[in-house]
Amino acid sequence: MDREAKKYEIAYLVAPEVAEDDVARVAGTITRIIEETHGVVGHVSEPKKRLLFYPIRKTRNASFGYTTFTAGSSAPEAITKKLRFEKEILRSLITEEIRAPVKTSGPRAVWQPTEGMTPLHKRTPRREEVPAVSAEERAATIENIDKKLQEILGA
Repeated sequence: MDREAKKYEIAYLVAPEVAEDDVARVAGTITRIIEETHGVVGHVSEPKKRLLFYPIRKTRNASFGYTTFTAGSSAPEAITKKLRFEKEILRSLITEEIRAPVKTSGPRAVWQPTEGMTPLHKRTPRREEVPAVSAEERAATIENIDKKLQEILGA
């Protein structure tokens, strides 16, 4: 294996003419090809029947599977060349696993508007306590409201 070993994933479509029992054999063929190119197989996903979005070689159904592996930088090209001769594989794609760096950040500071800036969200002022009203004052207020309503409505 080359010094620059990288992680790869190969996704492939198996022709619908292949019997369901033989689909595992095709997955084994891909594993064998990877090992022939000095790769180390990681995870093998068993191919499952799928309806294709568009026809490939005049067929709308295929079995989709994928395998992860580690190999040198020249392995994907060699694997692709060998897979061209496999009639049972409709299509394959090898992608390199690229790991994005994990973002680490400290605690976020609370943003405060500086002098001369207006805050984005205006806070509503707190309600002031309404003084307690006695029952007599309340009854008098209700009577006044009723009288004014009668004047307005003309009743």
